[in-house]
Amino acid sequence: MLTICGNPRSRSTTRREFLRVGTSGFGGLTLAGLLASRAKGQTSTTATGRSVVVLNLQGGPSQFETFDPKMTAPAGIRSITGEVQTSLAGVTFGGSLPQLARLADRIAVVRSYRHGISSHGPAAMHVMA
Repeated sequence: MLTICGNPRSRSTTRREFLRVGTSGFGGLTLAGLLASRAKGQTSTTATGRSVVVLNLQGGPSQFETFDPKMTAPAGIRSITGEVQTSLAGVTFGGSLPQLARLADRIAVVRSYRHGISSHGPAAMHVMA
């Protein structure tokens, strides 16, 4: 038996209970399509999208030590690990990323994201959403 509320005297649901009931319903909807595909003899579907890996460095080294060394800036601002030339002309990474610098032609570094949220926590959530 599927109960929505674990405690019969409780009128509110917890987040865990809500997700359990919601995913059960969603699973039932997707299961019908999966079973219909198998009945027709289709074993798999062709993926049309591409994979995206988001490298979130929240709490990690600053941008000056990773992807924006600013070696022409004053000593208190520029990277202390130096810089390394990437596989792209005119683009440098921090001195601690030499292997990633060799693969720079295969990755995308976003340096120009702007939003109007001044609080760090909500801003990080906004960027990741």
